[in-house]
This record gives sequence, C-alpha cells and structure tokens, in this order.
Amino acid sequence: MTHGLHRNGGVGSVVNWLYEGLVASGRYTVDVHDLATSVRDTSSRRLLAPRSWRRASLLGPPGGVPHERYWGANAVELEFMRYRPRPELTAALSGYDCIQVVGGSPAWAAPVLAAGPPVVVQMATLVEWERACGLPSRWRPSGLWRAAMTRLTSRIERSVLTAADAVLVENQVVFDWIEALGQPNVMLAPPGVDTERFSPPPTGWRADGYLLSVCRLGDPRKGLDRMVRAYAEALRTRPDLPPLILAGKGRPEPETTALIAELGLGPRIRIRSDVPADKLVELYRGASVFLQTSHEEGLGLAAVEAMACGVPTVLTATHGARECVVDGRTGWLVPLAPAAEVGRSVAARLLDVLHHSGPAMAAAARDRCEERFSRRVALRRFTDTYDRLLAGPAGSR
Repeated sequence: MTHGLHRNGGVGSVVNWLYEGLVASGRYTVDVHDLATSVRDTSSRRLLAPRSWRRASLLGPPGGVPHERYWGANAVELEFMRYRPRPELTAALSGYDCIQVVGGSPAWAAPVLAAGPPVVVQMATLVEWERACGLPSRWRPSGLWRAAMTRLTSRIERSVLTAADAVLVENQVVFDWIEALGQPNVMLAPPGVDTERFSPPPTGWRADGYLLSVCRLGDPRKGLDRMVRAYAEALRTRPDLPPLILAGKGRPEPETTALIAELGLGPRIRIRSDVPADKLVELYRGASVFLQTSHEEGLGLAAVEAMACGVPTVLTATHGARECVVDGRTGWLVPLAPAAEVGRSVAARLLDVLHHSGPAMAAAARDRCEERFSRRVALRRFTDTYDRLLAGPAGSR
C-alpha cells in the first residue's frame, strides 16, 4: 500500500525496489495498491464536483500494470479524508497475509488498519518535520489551512504508530521518537538500492565530471536555492568548475530559475526534468560529486544511488543524510546552521572533493552501499519482520 506512486519520487523508488526484491526472492506474491493524493483526482468523490458524488466505486480503472490497483478517496480535497478507510478497499485487503505500507508519512497506513492482516509501516518522516520549511505564512488563509491539516495529520500519525504491528524507519532520530511514543516493534530499516544496477563505471571516479543533484525539483524542502548559491560561491574560487545538473521530477520553482538568471548561471546550470528511470544510472556515473542541500530528508535515496555508483557526496546534515554518509570518509556533511553559512560550506566541501578527497571517498561510498544498502542486506530487514509477524500471534488473526 502506497500513495502517489507515479507522482512521488522517493516513495515510488522505495516501492519499486521493494516490489522487485520481494518478487525476485521467489517467496512472495505482491500486489501494489496506490492511494489518491491529488485534490483533482478523477477516481475520487470530490466536494467540488457534484457529479462525482454518484460514483459507485472508488477503485480506479485498470492500468497497464497487472499487479497495481488505484484507489480514490471521499472528499479528496480534504487531506485528512485521504487517510480514511474505504469499505471496498478494506474488503480487498482482507484476503492478504500481510500489508506493507510504504509512505512518506505513517498517516497513509490509517486506511488499512481495519483490514485484518498484520500491518507493517515503512515511513520516511513525520509530517510536521517535513513541512516545517515549506509552510506558507501562518497568517495567510493558505497558511492557516495548511497548519490545520498538518495538526490533524499529526494526530492520525500518532494513532497509526501505536496501532501498527511493526514500524520500519529510515533514520535514528525517527526511531528514537517512535520508541518514546511506546511502539514496541520499531526497527531501523532503511531501504536499499540494486547495487548491481547502480554501480561505478569501469573507468572509475572522474574528477572532471559534472556536479549532480537528483530530487523533486519543485519541492522547497530540497533547498535548491542554497545549492545554486553554493555553486556560485565555488565558481569564484574555481572559474573552470564543471557544470551543475539539476535532475528529477517536475520543474524548479520560479524563484529558483530567477535566482539562476540573476547570478548569471544560465549557461552553467542545466535542468533535466523527468529523467527516465533507465537513464539514471548513466547520469550518476558521469558525475564527479553528488550534491544535496535539503532542509529535511528521511533518508535521501538519490544520495544512496549516487554512492552506489561510486560518487562522493556533499549533503546538508539532515536526519537522513547522517544515516547515509560517514562524514569525511564517504562524503561530507554540512551543518544546517547557521543558515547563512550553508552555501559557503557546501562550496568548500565540494572543492575539497574535486581537489583532494574524491578518489578515496568514491571507493568508500561504494563500499558503504554494499555493506548497508545493498538489496540483500536491506531487504532482509523487511522479510525478517514479515516472518516474525506471521509466525506470532498477530500472524494468526
């Protein structure tokens, strides 16, 4: 069970990785159920579209992938309604042995708790943490509405986290928070990558490769303005710096493109929107350094993919980045505060990788991925959880 499967970069990557790994193991039959996230969702009953109220079913039309089903919501414009159970969905899920929820927030597990099978929640972060840097002004109507939805979602998250049979988290900070909440079955289990597919080029690390960032380009949480300023700062020291490629889903915010133009970086910064999955590996392999200047990350799977390809990283020290990177060995972590120093610090660390530490960090980054984030290692944390639940009292429900 997931949400916005084909709209959400990180969540979609985890779902695809987990699906492929479970099927390849030969032990599981896996279906994917995808929940609506858009206020304009055409499979939902929408408050602002009275004709949709007569919809007989919230099950979306069959797609091109046999194992995927899509579900709308009632009153989808209201965020908390997307987390409500649907009788038809509950009935469809009741026949499974186990339900694995993959979500940015644990609230996405709320629609499935009543279905009957054991529920395992895999989550990246908490909604209050994720939205801390992206909320509109609290005194504007949009800000007041967003804050109200965030408070309601936070209440749902707490309810889910105490009711779930197991919770798998991506970093130590989230683990500690949930353990303090009283959930007895929480595990630090970051997802992994296919390290056979994501692998270094035969020629090894290249110092003359472009600089690269991969993310949801229009998400303010990714802090692309800080990356643009860091790149401009590094150019002052090294005018022949390789170009910067900003790749990922969507387009950058207008403020980001305006900043690029204001700093005269249009010829130096290239934007590649909606890069196909089969092109990602070559994109990583051509990079000299992977950059991430996020305000918040549950893990940051793109950074793990880059490391698997033998690319050193320079990341802001979010909770997720601290789980991925061994600072000074596989890459550099830049403190999030003081905010005014982030750009200069990223620039300095970037230049250090290019001039000094790159070769050693490239090898160490690859080793770190094989030890911690390979499919064999990371998938075992999930399957051990299933085995434990299905063998215990919860598995006999």
